[in-house]
Amino acid sequence: MAEISQPRWNKKRHNKKVLFLSRLTFIFVVIWFLGSSLFSFARGLLVTTEIVEETVIEKRYPVDALIIRDEVIVEAPATGRILNKVQAGSRLSLKEPIFQIETTAGTALQAGTPVTVTAPMAGVVSYISDGLEEIFRPNRLQSLDIEKVEQLKIEFIDNNNADVVEKGKRFCKIINNLEGIQLYFEVPLDIFSAPLQQNQELTLYFPDLEKETQGKIIDLKGLANTAQVLVKIPEAWYSLFTPRTQKVDVVLDKKRGIALPRKALIANEQQETGVYWLRKGFVFWQPVEIVYEEGEKILVNGLEPYSEVVLTPGLVKEGQHIR
Repeated sequence: MAEISQPRWNKKRHNKKVLFLSRLTFIFVVIWFLGSSLFSFARGLLVTTEIVEETVIEKRYPVDALIIRDEVIVEAPATGRILNKVQAGSRLSLKEPIFQIETTAGTALQAGTPVTVTAPMAGVVSYISDGLEEIFRPNRLQSLDIEKVEQLKIEFIDNNNADVVEKGKRFCKIINNLEGIQLYFEVPLDIFSAPLQQNQELTLYFPDLEKETQGKIIDLKGLANTAQVLVKIPEAWYSLFTPRTQKVDVVLDKKRGIALPRKALIANEQQETGVYWLRKGFVFWQPVEIVYEEGEKILVNGLEPYSEVVLTPGLVKEGQHIR
């Protein structure tokens, strides 16, 4: 009987050892799983993301441009009271009536006789003039000089609400709105990547008008590192019919892409530059192409607008689920 009881005792002891090791392993797995989950949860709390959008970054050079228009001043042929006139901004044909004057005594014409004033050319009527219309004629770059122009005295006259006129005084003007408008400004040559040339097109942005257009260089002259250019824009905007100067930005370079902070970029094992982004909480790797960078500003191609990009790439890995 003693020989039979000894193996049973060893077997019982072995079973206890196996049970203990199983419990220990189970406890270790639970602790590891809980620790790993807690670590992932804590690390997930430190992960920051950003919804990215497409944007445009431009390099501009601001100038104060002089506006040159094809326009003709209309002077009053007699002193008198205005009977009627066409509305400002109206387009008239050649010889079409602009306004009528009821003449008064002392004029060269018979008192009380209506005098009709007609358009000297086809165009748009404006009752605001500055006295520089005859100086700033189109295509006269060689007769213009920036320094001399800045010394000219502007004398604005607004006759929009005038009801009387004086003989020989300017009353309105006709602007040829079919010829476009010319801009005259000065720029340093070293801001351009290549020499300026006649017929070259420049991208121009008007910050006060929030408009952008292309302008063709129709004439230019330079001295040392400075160029004075005459640029024609294709549209004669009504907002440019009155002022003589206008703030304009010459657009030197334009880049379009997805805007990212530099810290979002990371290199993978193949030394590809890219980002981590999230979809339904899972981390995905996406290589990107840098199209522009300046300081912390980065523009890239390769991402869709409104992607959720990870800004702390060192805390995640591809395939990870972020709660």
